[in-house]
Amino acid sequence: MKRTYGETLKRLGCMTLAALMVTASAGCGGNPSSEPPAASTDAGGAVSTENSEAPATEDGPLTPYADPVKISWGVQSSQVQVFMDGATYDDNQWSKKIKDDLNIDLEVAFSADITTDAYKNKLNSIIASGDLPDVFRWDDRTLYKQLYENGDIMDITDVFNKYASDGVKEYQTKFPESFEGARFDGRLYAFPYMNDNFHQVPYLWIRDDWLANLNAQPPTTVEEMIALARRFKNEDPDGNGIADTYGLGVNKNVVIADMGTLTGLLSAYGIPGRRNTAAFYRRDGKITFAYIQPEAKEALAVARDMYAEGLLDTEFIVKDTSVLEQDVASGKLGMMYHMNWGTWYPFNLTFESEGVITRPYPIPKASGYDYKVAIEDSRTGDLFMVSAKCKNPEAIIKILNLYYETVEVSNNPDDFTTYWDNEQYRLCPIYVGIPTELYANDVFALQDSGDSGENLAGMLKNVYGFVINFANGTDTSPSAYGTWGMMFENGSMGIALKNYRKDNAVVTNIMAGEIPDIWMQNSGALGTMVDTAYTDIIIGNKPLDYFDQFVSEWLTAGGQQTLDELEKLYPAN
Repeated sequence: MKRTYGETLKRLGCMTLAALMVTASAGCGGNPSSEPPAASTDAGGAVSTENSEAPATEDGPLTPYADPVKISWGVQSSQVQVFMDGATYDDNQWSKKIKDDLNIDLEVAFSADITTDAYKNKLNSIIASGDLPDVFRWDDRTLYKQLYENGDIMDITDVFNKYASDGVKEYQTKFPESFEGARFDGRLYAFPYMNDNFHQVPYLWIRDDWLANLNAQPPTTVEEMIALARRFKNEDPDGNGIADTYGLGVNKNVVIADMGTLTGLLSAYGIPGRRNTAAFYRRDGKITFAYIQPEAKEALAVARDMYAEGLLDTEFIVKDTSVLEQDVASGKLGMMYHMNWGTWYPFNLTFESEGVITRPYPIPKASGYDYKVAIEDSRTGDLFMVSAKCKNPEAIIKILNLYYETVEVSNNPDDFTTYWDNEQYRLCPIYVGIPTELYANDVFALQDSGDSGENLAGMLKNVYGFVINFANGTDTSPSAYGTWGMMFENGSMGIALKNYRKDNAVVTNIMAGEIPDIWMQNSGALGTMVDTAYTDIIIGNKPLDYFDQFVSEWLTAGGQQTLDELEKLYPAN
């Protein structure tokens, strides 16, 4: 889920209300043309369509080609991908629709698992070979800048302006910061996956049945969390008579990961951690980095004591995301810090196999501390990039228009089931993602009013239907459970808006539009330093006071240079 759980981590729950407010006006007509605009190269070495030959005037946003054209794409595969009968990444309902409606043949250039490093490694090797697919998706701003500087990706500004439907173009007005993050020197070099700022904030997720079996209450403080973890380990919460459970699930990457990290515990002590980009202003106006804060020692002391007592899995240091999800599926853990999209993954596994509901709770607080959670700036997020060698970039924009018409504004319920539900959107090479925050309050208001939803239309009707029908037991599908977990009033989005926002606990990561080169060079190594030092302290390889040495080493290894550059780029107001 972007990545990381990438695709699932970055699309889960990102359904569209904003899109429901606009009406598509994609024109079709006349004799379509199969001639793309001729690409030129700008002064920076990047490909542009600015001075290209104008397309035929009758060639509209959804006009099919007279002669077939081919578009290759890079597939972010995942274990959570659901296929309809007989479908594959090469041959599915989206490839058929795109062929039938637009006369575009899709070709899978490569596929690799997004839940591991496989996709990243495959993409890097393809970049080195100089044979990028026509369209591909990734969230790495360092890579994005490198591809731009090397002239590997296309300036799509003009082709987007000429071919995007009115509904798709309106996203530039609705989400200007997202588009700003996809531009260099005012030119559009990617289509942004509009960032869901609360997508990665932490919650404490707990199984309903384990709480009920122990007659326990969800914890509101760190001390209560520890006590519940102790009971989950020692009191046979699954009732099988075997001591095979543990208190709190933790990823071997205790910070730099998407699932099972300790960012929720750190947040309780006022540390707004968010994977590897958590830079923020201190009270004195200086920029600092989350994981070097002295308060982290308090959180690490808690984790260290929990590990020594066996409340954390003693083997967590070898359990990455894929292994941790197996522990979830097999019922070995009932509590874990996790992100906004937990009911989509991995807690859907236990719901589907056992009918067990796992739901989010606000992170338990630490006495004497103001808790903080980190969100990304809207200028960050995933990007759909187009290869500089793409012969028909307008075909990619047409596919985007088709997705919008089919999923975002269609009132045909069969379209939603066929082309979006159960991960089907992932089979389209480019699509729209809309921040959940923008329509959550509307869904909450509908729930408060008791509206049946009968008079709603489009995506909102489907989303609201999932929530109320899961609640009343008439829809127990994975999509209903996934949507309900985010959008019922006390779901993850409700917590984000009614707790985190109202408590003034939300901190925005500073690194946004421009990121220092020194960070691009060293961020991977600095992130590894954090995970390594934290793990060594938790498992007892290093004393708690080693944290101070780690901070000094982190600053020397490029961290201080990064902070100095950030001070120049983002001076305090």
